[in-house]
Amino acid sequence: MYTKVTILVWQEEQNVIYESNEGENRPLAWAQTRNMPLTHRVILESLRMASIISFTFREAVVDVEYGGYLIPKGWKVMPLFRNIHHNPEFFPDPKHFDPSRFEVAPKPNTFVPFGNGVHACPGNELAKLEMIILVHHLVTKFRWEVVGSQSGIEYCPFPVPQQGLPAKFWKLPAPKNCASNGSRLPKEKSDSRLHLTN
Repeated sequence: MYTKVTILVWQEEQNVIYESNEGENRPLAWAQTRNMPLTHRVILESLRMASIISFTFREAVVDVEYGGYLIPKGWKVMPLFRNIHHNPEFFPDPKHFDPSRFEVAPKPNTFVPFGNGVHACPGNELAKLEMIILVHHLVTKFRWEVVGSQSGIEYCPFPVPQQGLPAKFWKLPAPKNCASNGSRLPKEKSDSRLHLTN
């Protein structure tokens, strides 16, 4: 079942990639990955909903009072990124998947899927690029549907679907031309071969 977000991402892919390729079927280019704002927002919202890093350790460099409690200098502090990302003060209706949240940059220190400051993950931009490439191939080359339960996420310590995420994938036919005419928009049925993954 294709969601509205999936179709909008597919349309963005058509506009940005196929049209900029002047009707030719070329590999994804670096400049194209920089010109997909909706896809980028979908990735950021996915990272907010299920942060790869659940927490980190820091050390208080001075005595700090927080919420009526004293955290003495030298004590270890463990910020929980998931709690920050699901705080309704920062992200209203935090359980709802809404990429439009990122049309405006979040307030400082409220969105930290790769850590923050000098301790941020140095590979965060590479990771986001890999996600853009994955989304590109999923929406332009496959139709898919999740099979079975989508009952939630467990953290152990990384976010994973509670029941796994079995899905069916159908490979879409290669485009005869790359005009953005909707002819390759994923359909409910396909004659292409079926792939089942666990």
